Amino acid sequence: MFEGTRPLFRAGSFEFQTKHLLVIGVLVLAFTSALIIRFYPVKYGFYLNEFDPYFDYRATKFIIDNGLEAYWQWHDTMSWYPEGRDIPSTSQVALHITSAYLYSIFGAGSSLLDFTIVLPAVLGALTVIVIFALVRVLGGTTAGMFAALLFAFTPAIIQRGNLGWFKSEPMGLFFALLAAYLFISAIRHKEIKYAIPKAVLGGLLLTWANAAWGGIYYFSIPISLFFIALPFFRRDTQIPMYVAIAFTVVTLLSVAATPRPGMSFVMGLPGLAMVGSTIFLIAAHFLKRFSTPQKQQRNISFLLIAFVAGAIGILATEAYVNPTFRYLNAVLPFLSSQNPLTESVAEHFTPTVADYFTDYSILLMFAGLGAWLAFRRRDDLSIFALIVGITGIYVSATFARLLVFASIGIIILAGLGLYEVTRSILVYRKLDAIAERAGRPETRPMAATREERRKLEYGAGGGRQATYIKIAYTVVMIMMLSIPMFYPTNANWISSADLPAAIANGGTGYRMQTDDWFDTMQWISNKTESDAVIASWWDYGYWITTLGNRTTLADNATINQTRIATIAKMFIQDEQSGTKIAQDLKADYILVYTVSQVRFFGTVNDTVTGKPQQIPLYTLGQGGDESKKQWFMRIGGFDETKYIQRDGFTPTPEFWENTLLGKMIPFEPSSYVRVGPGGSIQNNSKQWAPGYVGLYTKHVKYPENNNSTAGQPL
Repeated sequence: MFEGTRPLFRAGSFEFQTKHLLVIGVLVLAFTSALIIRFYPVKYGFYLNEFDPYFDYRATKFIIDNGLEAYWQWHDTMSWYPEGRDIPSTSQVALHITSAYLYSIFGAGSSLLDFTIVLPAVLGALTVIVIFALVRVLGGTTAGMFAALLFAFTPAIIQRGNLGWFKSEPMGLFFALLAAYLFISAIRHKEIKYAIPKAVLGGLLLTWANAAWGGIYYFSIPISLFFIALPFFRRDTQIPMYVAIAFTVVTLLSVAATPRPGMSFVMGLPGLAMVGSTIFLIAAHFLKRFSTPQKQQRNISFLLIAFVAGAIGILATEAYVNPTFRYLNAVLPFLSSQNPLTESVAEHFTPTVADYFTDYSILLMFAGLGAWLAFRRRDDLSIFALIVGITGIYVSATFARLLVFASIGIIILAGLGLYEVTRSILVYRKLDAIAERAGRPETRPMAATREERRKLEYGAGGGRQATYIKIAYTVVMIMMLSIPMFYPTNANWISSADLPAAIANGGTGYRMQTDDWFDTMQWISNKTESDAVIASWWDYGYWITTLGNRTTLADNATINQTRIATIAKMFIQDEQSGTKIAQDLKADYILVYTVSQVRFFGTVNDTVTGKPQQIPLYTLGQGGDESKKQWFMRIGGFDETKYIQRDGFTPTPEFWENTLLGKMIPFEPSSYVRVGPGGSIQNNSKQWAPGYVGLYTKHVKYPENNNSTAGQPL
């Protein structure tokens, strides 16, 4: 791929060539592109994105203000009142500690808030270098460069690592992929003195990645399967055996020392998988040594059957720490969740086939080619790439959040596929031309002289044709890979990055910027008592605690599902019963969030003058509590049909008249209409009917009375 390069300078024994300039140029392009596209949401404002980052910012600030020792002892009394929350055992400690230390080193006078807003985008851009290194080990430098460029633009990766996404994924993926690179590099080494240090460092980094994001449990799947596959696809397993032992022991010992995941990882399915597969690799290594070459595969197959039987026995006896349903569902995607709280979370929605085609488009074709080539080669590194690709797609079939693993697998395989296509066009074609001129195609390509290659490249004989092929191939590849960046119009790779921070658009589906939540948090901070307790749906808990500086009953940690069900009952029961629940929870205020949009205008007579006047008519929906009410009902155990019409969204009169939530939403039904082409009203009715949309007028049922709460529920 890099024939004809010439040395530029030497540094000791290293010779810096023009091909190195190309590699550096591609990596600079990938890094810069990744950083720019991850900064795209800045057009809507400079904010932390989504909900969890506000807690993670608060926890990082706690370390900076109080020190690490205080962090290990921190029991937060401002969340999950009155019980509170033990932070180290329920949080991503690696994210908080690493960010605090990075800020102390690179903060450079910036505020911590600004630093945490920028950090995820920088980590995402740096990960393109890590994915290049990993794929380079698996399939060569060219494959690594392709993978770096693809990682920079893949939507599922960008959406979980863009500006303000100060959550687990960017840091977790960075450390996990770096651990995978060190692990594979160790497997490749022929000298144990170099392999073991890399394995040890890789195990430590995988531990830190697990402490940053629970989703890194996933990596125990491909690593364990790779340990099992190694004896079948690699003749000499001595170095891999030592690497597996070092990597597994260091990972499990260091994970056990962390508050989270701690022993639940070691004694759970991930730890058992790594230990079991390592023992299998050791047993297979010695079995191969004492077996004749003709019987090695057969004997290892029998050994695998015995290990599978033992694993089934362990699973049957449940002699391990049971994982939560979320983790079990990721391993068994076809399990159906019976927990409405899990189903209500947007990132837990099951991706569809359309999601895969939208996110990966043309990459699926090249990933398929890469998978076929890996299966054909059947060497250990190709098998690892194939395992990562298959398992990544497999686990992503459960939750949309896990599409990042499908992305990694597809990027690796697509990088291998693109490399093979490029090599076939730019190298095989060149050698075929030389062979044709030489008259001996079966032998001359490998024996082609430097002079023959030089003449071909610079236009002698078939060289001009080869140049045209190179140019045509380059143009076609650029066009093919650019298609998903701009098409379809509203669902391409660029538009997927054009998303405002959740707090900037209120968590709605609109690409807009509003100060509603900032104004609300300022009001809470300035107008409520410092020890006030705010009741709200759990989605808003982190915002209220961090921005409003007030105590909440529930938040996005969802550590107490009984509490969340109680809050759901508070909202859906009648006003008196709901108020009683709020009082029992010792809440001082109840927060309700509603999203509406002006669609039409109606005419009413002024109550004073009697003259007709226009009033706005609203539709409700797009992300507020009015859109989550059906989940309130399911989580609280209510009959939805009593409160929601057959369309699954429009509230019934029972909802408006006999639920606390219906009383607190500052709207009331005006009429129901059928909307025709162009947005015009075709039919108007006072009663809902299938195909009709509700129109609402503003009506604040609990108005503020001169800063008094007289007449309000609490």
